[in-house]
Amino acid sequence: MDLSGKEVIVTGGNVGIGRPTALELARLGASVTILGRNEATCSEAVDEITQSTGNQKVGYQIVDLASFSDIKKFADFYKESHSKLDILVNNAGVVSPPFSETKQGIEATTGINYLGHFYLTHLLKDLLPVKGRVVIVASDAYAGGKITVDMLEGETPRIFQPVSSPGFPQYAVSNTCRILFARELVEKYPELTCVSLHPGVVKTNLDRTVGCCVRCIAVCFQPCFKTPSEGAATSLHCATADLGADNGMYFKDSKLQAVKDGFVSEELQKRLWEVSMAVVKKFESS
Repeated sequence: MDLSGKEVIVTGGNVGIGRPTALELARLGASVTILGRNEATCSEAVDEITQSTGNQKVGYQIVDLASFSDIKKFADFYKESHSKLDILVNNAGVVSPPFSETKQGIEATTGINYLGHFYLTHLLKDLLPVKGRVVIVASDAYAGGKITVDMLEGETPRIFQPVSSPGFPQYAVSNTCRILFARELVEKYPELTCVSLHPGVVKTNLDRTVGCCVRCIAVCFQPCFKTPSEGAATSLHCATADLGADNGMYFKDSKLQAVKDGFVSEELQKRLWEVSMAVVKKFESS
């Protein structure tokens, strides 16, 4: 496939599965913008990708997905310098961040993994052409984070309320949110192509902020983990393949994967969208 002339953004494209995702999209000829928080790893990623692919249209921007102000600043810059965005890969994620809430007062894990990407997509949506693509990296960990309608009620829904020590329960909920987001995005904007996916269990630095016991367990099982390049395969499939009638669906190992019963519904996805937009409107009116 030739992606020459295509504009691509990969959040977290400096590390983990994001880096080989950005690299392969650049190898296909796309102009790639990496979003990350760490200047050193972003610069290193761009140098590696440029040298490996010969594609000089690769760059990065420093963006903190825990900050709506940061996200808006980037989106304003991108819209001024680009007339379109063909593929948005919402890849960045954290398991157990070292702080409990985002700058908007949202529980940090869900605030970064889901709500930061929700706002980024909201701001850049008008740049996406018909059949423009949004790829949302989630995880099978969603199975530990069932959301019910009552968790989406109130001025500050329960899923957005900070906890003292964010961990796996919040990570699981954030991935359920990502899956619901993909489904409702297609309902709201049927002209777009949007899917979510599980990359597999991958050897990355995603566990860098979890407790030592969890890290020790992860080390024991690392021989069974995918490499970042292997983990990027489903992201690349979803970013480039003809998905046809599978729009809005969930993928695993580059194939359609059913979501467990009780985790998705039209009511849940619509309510999640409503409460997420309420957070956005509150920020934009402040």
